[in-house]
Parts: sequence; structure tokens; C-alpha cells
Amino acid sequence: MRHSYRFVAAFLSAAILAACGGANNGLYSSTPLSVTRSQPALGPHAANRVTEKVLHGFTGGSDGAVPVNVILTDMKGVLYGTTEQGGGSGCQSSDGCGTVFKASTSGAESVLYGFKGGKTDGQYPKGGLIERSGVLYGTTQTGGANSAGTFFKITASGKETMLHSFGGAVGSGYDGVYPYARLIYVSANDMFYGTTLYGGSGSCYGGCGTVFSVTPSGKETVLHSFGGGQDGDFLSGSLLYSNGELYGTTENGGGGGGSTCSNTSVPVGCGTIFSVSTSGTEKVLYSFTGGSDGAYPDGGLIDVNGKLYGMAQQGGAGCGGGGCGTIFSLSASNAFHAIYSFQGPPNDGAFPWGNLTNVDGVLYGTTDEGGASTACTISTGTTGCGTVFRVTTSGKEQMLYSFEGSPDGAYANTSLLYAKGVFYGTTLFGGSGSCTRAGGSGCGTVFSLTTSNR
Repeated sequence: MRHSYRFVAAFLSAAILAACGGANNGLYSSTPLSVTRSQPALGPHAANRVTEKVLHGFTGGSDGAVPVNVILTDMKGVLYGTTEQGGGSGCQSSDGCGTVFKASTSGAESVLYGFKGGKTDGQYPKGGLIERSGVLYGTTQTGGANSAGTFFKITASGKETMLHSFGGAVGSGYDGVYPYARLIYVSANDMFYGTTLYGGSGSCYGGCGTVFSVTPSGKETVLHSFGGGQDGDFLSGSLLYSNGELYGTTENGGGGGGSTCSNTSVPVGCGTIFSVSTSGTEKVLYSFTGGSDGAYPDGGLIDVNGKLYGMAQQGGAGCGGGGCGTIFSLSASNAFHAIYSFQGPPNDGAFPWGNLTNVDGVLYGTTDEGGASTACTISTGTTGCGTVFRVTTSGKEQMLYSFEGSPDGAYANTSLLYAKGVFYGTTLFGGSGSCTRAGGSGCGTVFSLTTSNR
């Protein structure tokens, strides 16, 4: 089951990734790394040229390393994000406990904060940051009083405050455990909403995951505990808010797929699309089967003209029996449609990651693997360092850019930010630095991408 890497990356990545340089407790700043590439877009109606630039290559040590599942935040023209590792000494293998960083759109980067871990601070931030009134908020996957993650805030000058520790006893179960995706903020009720991989009162080992709300001061409430089986299990994607309802996906559960989606011999379900009211009433809207519809949706959803769009990391055609992943839509009446099936390398991406980005009715996103390069090869045998693609809502897709490995990016583990005609994102590896993994090298990048014809 390919998506087992997601489980490992979610909470054991510090143990399996190589150390990223020496430790240094001081803040880090850098000048831009100049790596620019131009490629012709592939497929029908291709853009004339696509230009990708590595704005910053993480180096580990005092700098960050390995930006996991990051959606960059644009605040007054400056990009803010998180890295899972780096930032100084501490945590496993002295890789560092992770960072909050900022980068200019020309690539000058500095570390605002290096997490300390332990009971009084978070460690291993995932997902990126969300802004409220000029202050940034986020979560770490571990650390805090129960070693199950934290909710924190940080000012633009780098003053960090831990506001909530996940994993405490709540009623007959537990608070959420291991928040992974980026929070969303709803200004109408001044509330943040998020998901956790584990925790809650469900019968899965460690709990089946939760949807939670949390106030800006850190008062957290579990809105729904997933139960596994026909209900969802394992929430790695962010939420979407619309008219008082929260929409999201679970990577497992739903009861669909039988042996198609199993952990060894035990069926776990191919994942779900769900809604949860802000008062906590949950409904499963669709259960994936692992066939042409897709399997293991690990990202969030977006709303385009009243219809939800998202991606499943497996299923569909290509990449052997498991499929390379799909793009799907769900109407307001819960009519499901798989609008595109990824074909894999060398002419298409494989295993889409994160959220789609809507620009004038055209959807843009990234794949973790696939593309033309052979510089990155994982144990499954799939080649390619990841891609950036675009797709119409009717399913016409084209690969815009194929990452090439160091010193370019590798493994586009990101959701794209679109600002003033330019796309911004991160790659898990690539760039400079000494981190290594399965054919890839470098400690990750921040990149920009422009097209001559959107």
C-alpha cells in the first residue's frame, strides 16, 4: 500500500530522514539561491513557456529543513511557512525541531523561530501558517504537554506562544492527536478549525482522528471524533468552510474498496468526503472505492461555483495496479465525478498532493512524483521528482513543470499559493543542503513558477 509513506512521513520522518547539517541555536538568514529553469508545457493548449525559480534552498542546521505539506502564507508581500526540521539542535538525531521562516518573493529567507520541543513547546510543524490580524497561527505535530502536538501563535517579529497542547483526556476518549494539515480561520465567528490524524473516541488504535475548533486564545473543542469503518479514519487534509458547514476528507475509512484498500490483510477503506457542522453533526458524503474514482484522498477541498474539487493520491489509471491518483468533483447534491486520472511519468505527474488552487476557473496543483526527470526514484519504482499541473473543471489537464532534483526541487509536497500572477510553493527535498532520501537530495526549497499563458 503506497500511502504507507504518508503514515511514516506524518510522525516518524525525523527518524527516517538523514540529518541536515550542524546545530546552531541562532536565527538564520540567507541571500537568494539563483536556480532558474524554463520548460515548455506539455499537452494540448500548452502554455508557451513555464519558468520555475528556486527562491531558497534550505540547508538544515540553523536554517530550516524539509517543509512538509506546506501552504505558504502571503502577508504584506512576504511569504511565511514552516519546516518540519532544522532550526538548531534538539529532537531526534539533532535534526532540529522545526522552524517558522519568512522569505521575500526574490528569495531572501530568514528563520523567525526554531521550535524547542519537549513539554513546553511544539516540535515538527506541518501544514504552514494562517494569518489573523497580523499574527500567524499554526500547529505542530508533536511536542507540548502530552507529546501529541500544539496550537501556537507567532508574531511577524518571531515571538512565539504555545496556546494549546493536544492529546489530553476528553470525556470517554482523548483530544485530537497529531495535527497535520493547515488550519483555516473563519472571521464570522473568530474561530480556527482543523483536523488531527489520531485521537478522539473512535475505536482505531490511538483513535481515528478528529475535527476541532480552537479560539485565538487556545480554547479547543473536539467537534467530531471519527469512528473508522463506515465513518472516516485518519485526517491529513485541511478543511473548507461554507455556509456554516466544514467539508473535508479522510484518507481511510468509508467501507469502500474491500481488499483494494487494506493494511496487510485488514481492509481499512479507501477514504471519504465528509461534512461537519460547526456544532459537530457529521455526514459521510462519499466513500471512495479505490477504482477509477480514486483512493486515499489526503488533501483538502476547494469550492468552485458551488461544486467541491479535490484529489486522491491513488486510484485511477497508470502506475501499475494502484493507480497514479485522480482529480474529482462533488456537486451540492453529492453527485461524484472523477474528472481526471493521472498517467504517471514521463509525460504526467503521479500521486497528487494537497489542495488545488483556483485561478479564474482553472485549477492548479502539484504531484509528489512523476514527470520527466529520472533523478528521483523511490522504492516502488516510480520515477520523477514531482510536477506542477493545471486542469480545467471539465478535466483537460496538462503538466506545466517537471521538477529535476537538486539543485532544483524534488517531491512537490505542497499546495500552491497564487499572488500577483505568480505561483509559490515548496518541495520536500531538492535545493542545496545535505539531506537525502531515496534518490533525492537537498533539504527542500521555496520556489516560484510563472507561465506565459494561463
